[in-house]
Amino acid sequence: MRSIFRRKQNDDTSDEIITKRSLPSLGIFSPATESREADPVRELKRLSELEEIFVRSRKLESLADVPYVVEEIKEGNIVLLDISRLNDGNNQTHIELRRIIERIRGATKGYQADIALVNDGCMIITPSFVKI
Repeated sequence: MRSIFRRKQNDDTSDEIITKRSLPSLGIFSPATESREADPVRELKRLSELEEIFVRSRKLESLADVPYVVEEIKEGNIVLLDISRLNDGNNQTHIELRRIIERIRGATKGYQADIALVNDGCMIITPSFVKI
């Protein structure tokens, strides 16, 4: 049986040399990973293989808008929500806005979506592969 650490130099000689990979401090139990430098051409090709990503916008009115947001996140789209109507300083609408945001957060938790406030009147929800 041939050892995985030994290779013949060429077919004419019968001497075998030992080639070892330099591994981190864990020896043979270390994961054998190769570090690669970032290749912009490869990254562009990988991004072009993705399906189309859309930016959707919607005026947030009530809890009835939550299924729309969840569906768009499932499809991998970015959602901009206009929350100016619910963020008007009224205590009742502020409570409703918090309830809607918590419902969106709970429904998109499985998709690891990110939710961020852009300004006082706009909120953005992005899929997991989009960094905010």
